[in-house]
Amino acid sequence: MEKVLEIIAWFKGNIGNITEVIAYIIAAASIIVKLTPTVKDDNILKGIIKFIGKYLALDKYSPKGD
Repeated sequence: MEKVLEIIAWFKGNIGNITEVIAYIIAAASIIVKLTPTVKDDNILKGIIKFIGKYLALDKYSPKGD
């Protein structure tokens, strides 16, 4: 149980870095997708972005004035 608490504490301490890396990966993937002529990769990226927006949006219900 102590190891789980250590992992949670690590995530809490590094959440800014984690979200930054995820944002960079999505940005790079978006650029690559725009450069390819097929629609198949566009649909894959769209699914990933929908998943992130639905399940990983950490600030989903915050007031809009912040």
